[in-house]
Amino acid sequence: MAANRSLGRDIVIYLATDPTVSIGGGFTNPTFTKTTFLDSLDVLITHDLPLRVYKINDGRVRIQRTQDLLLPGEYEVESDGHMEVTDAPYYKRTSSAMSSLSASGRVRSFPASVRNRDRRCVITGVALTQRELLQQRWTGYDVAHIFPVALESMFHNCNFGELVILDERDGSVNSPQNGLLLQTNVHRRFDQYEISINPNDDYRIVCFLDDSLGLAGRQLDAICRDIEHPHHVNDNVIFWHFQQAVLANMRGAGEPVFDEDIPPGSDTMNAILSGPAPAERMEFELSSRLGDVIRAQGSLLIK
Repeated sequence: MAANRSLGRDIVIYLATDPTVSIGGGFTNPTFTKTTFLDSLDVLITHDLPLRVYKINDGRVRIQRTQDLLLPGEYEVESDGHMEVTDAPYYKRTSSAMSSLSASGRVRSFPASVRNRDRRCVITGVALTQRELLQQRWTGYDVAHIFPVALESMFHNCNFGELVILDERDGSVNSPQNGLLLQTNVHRRFDQYEISINPNDDYRIVCFLDDSLGLAGRQLDAICRDIEHPHHVNDNVIFWHFQQAVLANMRGAGEPVFDEDIPPGSDTMNAILSGPAPAERMEFELSSRLGDVIRAQGSLLIK
């Protein structure tokens, strides 16, 4: 059963050109500031001149870029130029934990490089202890891809491969600059686009549902974005994730959230086929799993 991202929204958005039809919405929470809202609208709405945003029935006071929290309500967007809801594609993804990928010797450098760089969850700030680091015990932590492995060809189409440093054997999508060390519970939310990072607002953490982890005011940890480090995380890739999060959560009724909690021994194929968007999800799952196999086979040939 897929979760509906729009249920319970307390932010509703309208275009001044058609103020009777909502184009989407979202949720207020302690991470969702007025600046976050305006940056999200820049993703959600294609426009050739600046947007102006007003809270309906609130004296036509314009929303400004501040760190004040956005209040619940209906909001109208206007512009002196053309504007419309973007038709930019949203790409579904599933969990990208490194448990399967790490079996391939060809990509072992990816998790090792990210772990050595971060040594903590870069979203919550929870660090490994000295004993855990000494024993290399990463229980409860995952190395997450920002841009999903299953979309590797798109990574090149977006020219991201030219922006990262990589081991040529691994493929650019496995560059450490496309990775973050996250606690496992944070990783699941990150892959579902419930949590993202806005690099255009001092790398603030943004929750698109509730701030159940107490992330208000947090920024992406500086340890992974130090430009002096050769493997610092890439801003363009981070912003791609933020854009996808806006499309997933705020455009129209939002995108379905896939149920990944399929018990071991269950009929995974039947669970996928009986769920939402079965053809797209099956294509994604096959691409992800075949990619693992191809990389594993490649590790036998590339030394």
